[in-house]
Amino acid sequence: MQRTDGLCLLIIGAIAALILLITVVASAAPNDGGQLFPVKSGQLVGYIDVNGTVMINPQFSDAKTFAEGLAPAQDVDSGKWGYIDNTGKFIIQPQFNKAFPFSEGLAEVWTDSANSGYIDAGGRLVAKGSGGFVREGLIRIRTKEKTIFTDKHGSVLLEVPDDAWQVGSGLFAFMKDGRMGFMDRSGKVVIRPEYHRVIYWDNQQFEERITPVSIGPLDNSKYGFIDRNGNLVVGFEYDWAEQFFDGLARVTKDGKDGFINTAGEVVISPQYEEACHFSEGLAAVKVGGLWGFIDMKGRMVIAPKYLSREWGSPMVFNEGLAAIRIKTGTGFINKAGEMVVPAIYRSVDDFEGGLARVGSIDNPSYINRRGEIVWFGDKQDAAKEVQ
Repeated sequence: MQRTDGLCLLIIGAIAALILLITVVASAAPNDGGQLFPVKSGQLVGYIDVNGTVMINPQFSDAKTFAEGLAPAQDVDSGKWGYIDNTGKFIIQPQFNKAFPFSEGLAEVWTDSANSGYIDAGGRLVAKGSGGFVREGLIRIRTKEKTIFTDKHGSVLLEVPDDAWQVGSGLFAFMKDGRMGFMDRSGKVVIRPEYHRVIYWDNQQFEERITPVSIGPLDNSKYGFIDRNGNLVVGFEYDWAEQFFDGLARVTKDGKDGFINTAGEVVISPQYEEACHFSEGLAAVKVGGLWGFIDMKGRMVIAPKYLSREWGSPMVFNEGLAAIRIKTGTGFINKAGEMVVPAIYRSVDDFEGGLARVGSIDNPSYINRRGEIVWFGDKQDAAKEVQ
C-alpha cells in the first residue's frame, strides 16, 4: 500500500512538474499583446495583426492606433469619427469632427466649440474644453486666458491664469510674464517663475530628482539643473541640456555633447559633435561626422559609420533595434551592430509592438523584426479579406 501511495505521489509530482514547465515555457514565449496596426487598401483603412493578417477589413476613411481596447475611426458615409473595438464594430458611434486615442479611460474629442471635450469609454462627455492629454487622473483644459485641471468627473481642482502642465513629482509647471515656475497640486508656488520655457519633453520635468532649466538672454541662454525645492544643483554652465533618459541627461558645453547623472555629476564628459538621448542602455553619438553608439560608461560599442537620419525620430533603440542610415538608405541594426533590416528605405518609424512602418508616408508598408515585409502598402492586394 505504501509503495502504491508512493507511486501515486511520484506520478502527481511528475504531472505538477510538467504543468509548471508548460507554464514557464508559456510565460517565456513572446507575446505581441494582440496589437493591431492600421493599414490602407485603396482609399479605405483597416487593421492587420503582427503577422500581417487582415483582422479588420478596410472599411474606414481613416483610422488611428488602438489604445485601451478602442481606436478612433472615421465613418465613410458621414465623415464623422467614432471609436471601434478590435472587431471593427463602432462602440462609440461616429459623431465627432476629430477623435484622439484613449488614455486613463478618457479621450479628447472635437465637435463644435460648445461640446468639444473629454469622453469616457461609454461615450459620455465628462469635461468640456481642449488641452491635449490626461495624466495621473487629471484632465488638462486650455483656454485663451487660463489652464484648468479637473478630475475625471469634470470637477475643477486647479486653475492657473496662464499656460500650465503636469510634470513629475506631483508638480505643475506654469508660465507667468513669459517665465516658467512650478507649483504643487494646491496651487502653492514652490519654485518661482524665473526660467525660460522648456522646449522638448516638457512633461518629463522632475521625473528625476533634478531637472534642467535655463536663464539669460534667449539667444545666449545657459542651462543648469535644479531640485524639487528650487535649489541649484548644477550651475548654469551648459549651452544646452535635456531631460533624463535611462538616468542620464544630455548636456552641451563648448559645442560638445556629454551626459550627467541624476546627482548632477558628469558621467560622460562633453566630447561628441552631437548625441541623442539614451535608450535601452545605448546612445547614438557623432564622431568625425558619422554616428555610432556608446554604452552608459561612455564606451564605444558600435563604431561610428552611419549618416544622420533624414526622416523620423532621433537615432534610438526601441524593442532592441535602432534605425540607421547609410548611402543606400535607412534600415535597422541590433545592439551588436548587425544589420537586421536592409538599409533600403527612405522613411522608417521605430518599432512598436513588433512592427515598424517603412516606405511611403501616406501608405506605408510594415516590416517585422526579422526585416520581412508583412504588409506591402501600395502593392497590397485590396481584395484580401478576413477569413
